[in-house]
Amino acid sequence: MELLQLTPESWIKDKRRLLGFIIRFGEKRITVAALHALRSLDPEWLLKGEDGFARAAVVVAKRNGRIAGLGFAADGGDGGCLIVVHPSARRSGIGSTIMRAMMNALGSLACHVAADNIPSMALCFALGMKAVSIHKGPTGKSTLRFERGIQHDAALLGHIDAISQ
Repeated sequence: MELLQLTPESWIKDKRRLLGFIIRFGEKRITVAALHALRSLDPEWLLKGEDGFARAAVVVAKRNGRIAGLGFAADGGDGGCLIVVHPSARRSGIGSTIMRAMMNALGSLACHVAADNIPSMALCFALGMKAVSIHKGPTGKSTLRFERGIQHDAALLGHIDAISQ
């Protein structure tokens, strides 16, 4: 397996093909918001900043020269997060390899997974992500927010986790 973290140049070159892969193999589980975030991605966000982390990551896994999976996250996942693995490559570790690469590129990662998407929830738990909240997703389904590498300060007033006294 070959793992590629896209550069601004490679994103511009392969954007159309990668979007086609997502639409073809995403099984209609990719939200409109995540797809829109990827379509409108500023290629410069793929560059590492002074802190060593990028604002966005697009990671592609290839097997035998063909796309086996891809992942995208922006702004730590809050600006969009998705992962799509080709059906013939599922349960082979490609999804977890892509997610780890995104975590390393961004420094932290949050993603939203519909409660009926068992394979994606299992992936998040297997990578040590924590389910920190549940809400109604864009399709009306219960959706869990998973996080890894994000520090919370519940003592701050106004923080969603703060308990009123």
